[in-house]
Amino acid sequence: MSGVDLFSMLPDHVLQHVLSFLPSRNAVLSSVLSRRWRHLWRSSPALRVPGPDASTFVNRFLLLRDGASPLRTLEIDVGHCSDEYADDDVDVWIRHGALTCQTLAFAASVNHPSEMLRLTRGPLAARHLTTLRLCSVRIDGDFLDLSRCPALVHLSLSKCLLDCKTIASSSLRRLSLADCSFVSSTKTSTRIATPSLRWLHLEGPPRCLLESMPSLTAATVLLLWGKGGKDCGSRSMLLDALSEATSLELMASSCRGQAILQRDLKWCPTFSKLKTLVLNEWCIYEDKSELACLLSHSPVLEKLTFEFSKKPSYELKTKGSYDTVTSEQKTFERLETVEIKCQEVGRRVFKVLIFPAQVSAS
Repeated sequence: MSGVDLFSMLPDHVLQHVLSFLPSRNAVLSSVLSRRWRHLWRSSPALRVPGPDASTFVNRFLLLRDGASPLRTLEIDVGHCSDEYADDDVDVWIRHGALTCQTLAFAASVNHPSEMLRLTRGPLAARHLTTLRLCSVRIDGDFLDLSRCPALVHLSLSKCLLDCKTIASSSLRRLSLADCSFVSSTKTSTRIATPSLRWLHLEGPPRCLLESMPSLTAATVLLLWGKGGKDCGSRSMLLDALSEATSLELMASSCRGQAILQRDLKWCPTFSKLKTLVLNEWCIYEDKSELACLLSHSPVLEKLTFEFSKKPSYELKTKGSYDTVTSEQKTFERLETVEIKCQEVGRRVFKVLIFPAQVSAS
């Protein structure tokens, strides 16, 4: 078998599949290998462009590729060179990919929100799209009304600036909002309407309103820096939508985040399926009423975890108590494990350790 080119014995569609995993610049360079390889890249089902100087290459690639071969993946990362591109460039690339792609991803690295490229031209319509990932872009208007993307199951937004009324999708199953800023120009919080959602990761300032998620199984909510969200009147911003989860993390590292969770407890739902709960400092006060409220509304809880930082990143404040615990609810029959993660054993740890005994004795 010495000297036999086994790789070239593979059929074209297999070689094109292999090329689809390479950065597209490298895929194009394969055209110099032999006459057979000259045009294989034109039918590659993926366009992957990392790094700067993407505009000319992407436009030429889309112009020269074989239009009869559907593009299934479009991933572009312009790095720190977003100022070299126009908003229309990104919009054209995404709209082009939306015609046939299953995966769309665009990322940039910016030092200031003013450097972000904007996506503004109406709702995205993509019949085949299953995954959409966007990083460090500004999204305005109704771009995230994803009702015209019936196959979409995974949406990831990271470090984006969101000026939109709604994030809506009836098919979405996984949603990640990491370090995004909500700057809605209206007087209401951005509404997240995803009734089929099963997994949620929400990390950042508390500026959104979660609608009902009856299929939810796991959620992580990390309320970090930022100013306060819009007042939602006499309704829950977060907890009511999370009530079907079996695994839940509720963390706050800002006064406003603490206030949102504290306020939501006034309408605390029953977490009838919740088996695993992770909390941090926000629910540990002198009277521990927030913790008592949560536990009393989690009748099948099996594992409770506390993650304490060395020092809270904000000053603990309390606004009254929650007289919602009945004698019937003050039991921990299903609770098997209480885990405390901390760097030092202090007052907060002792509060947690003596809390079940205090409740049982009351």
